[in-house]
Amino acid sequence: MLKAVGRIMMQRFFMDNPEVEMQDKAYSRGIDFMLLIYAIGLLVAAYVIAPMHDYALYFRHWDLILSGGDPWARIDARNAYGPVYNIFALPYGLHPQLPKLIFAGCWLALSWYSIRELFANSTASSRQKWLFTAFWLINPFFVVCTAFYGFNDSLVALLCFIGVLVAMKGQARKSLVILTIGVLTKLYPAFLLPYLNKDWKDVRRNILIFIAIVFVAYLITYLIWGGSFAIAFGKANGRNPTLFSVMMFLHGDYFPFESVAKVLISLNAVLALAAVYFVFMRFQQGRIDQHSAFLAGFTGLLMFYKAGQQQFYLAYFAVFAAWMLIEFKKDKPDTKTFYGVLVLGLWFMLMAGIVYPLTLMEGDYLWVRHTVGLPTFIMLAFVFKSLVFDNDKKALGTLAS
Repeated sequence: MLKAVGRIMMQRFFMDNPEVEMQDKAYSRGIDFMLLIYAIGLLVAAYVIAPMHDYALYFRHWDLILSGGDPWARIDARNAYGPVYNIFALPYGLHPQLPKLIFAGCWLALSWYSIRELFANSTASSRQKWLFTAFWLINPFFVVCTAFYGFNDSLVALLCFIGVLVAMKGQARKSLVILTIGVLTKLYPAFLLPYLNKDWKDVRRNILIFIAIVFVAYLITYLIWGGSFAIAFGKANGRNPTLFSVMMFLHGDYFPFESVAKVLISLNAVLALAAVYFVFMRFQQGRIDQHSAFLAGFTGLLMFYKAGQQQFYLAYFAVFAAWMLIEFKKDKPDTKTFYGVLVLGLWFMLMAGIVYPLTLMEGDYLWVRHTVGLPTFIMLAFVFKSLVFDNDKKALGTLAS
């Protein structure tokens, strides 16, 4: 079965023809079988692989919680997460690997839904369907992030994915709640919130609802652990630029203009917010579709913000998956952005899925750590241009009057 499915995947990479298209439905059972094998393999790997990287650090926080301590206490493993993250101390108390299995399950749910929905789409070509499937399933980056490192970003990715799809159904308030749960785990889903509504009245309503939910959540957190949770808000801004951010390239040894680098790095948050706001204004003016605004806003954030950790891209590719499911309902979908993000994904497959785990980008490979942010920025800039400028409805003459 796997050999047959693999053969048909190769056929679809290199050709599109009516006969092959008609076979897609027959091969959907093969896809289900592949997804099942993939899910079993990923969950087994997540269970048997010893805790490492961030997942091993999570134990420090959860042990504090279970012992009645403060999870944001000033320890070596500083807690950069929100109160929802603390809830996973409960499954951790049952078994140390259980939270990792839950996080991996979140990624599997996202993967399964995306691939099955895409195969039910009649607009996407056979080649595009199989390319996306191969990208999603034969990608060491996703395996490393879930089975090995156990990033809680898999949960955040699923929440972002659901939030975007729910918003696209016109259910902005439900989406707001879902994304806010993501914010209460890690902060970056907050930058998707501006694209829930165009009207300023609705935007103000969303802000009030968001503030109310966050206030109640942190009030409960304060009553349990005090005000130490504020540590999480300053961790990213208080550190040097990190991997895959262009600011890391500017901060390293390979950018010759140190004074220019210092200015740009100091402005990283301003530049990121400006990109998010620029996309919001385009969205409000009707010049960019809502689902494209979600992806473009996230792209703009990652282009400039100095915290460029690889795990953030789990949520980014989740938003891309949601964008793809909406975009390929059009008669003429934006294939330029589709392939642009796939190229970015291949870059992460290589650098974050293979090079980083094997070398940690240290020692003889330190130069990679210092330079990897520049090509990442270029690829993100290509996607941003494609979404925001190449598909500008005003420029294309399709802006509603």
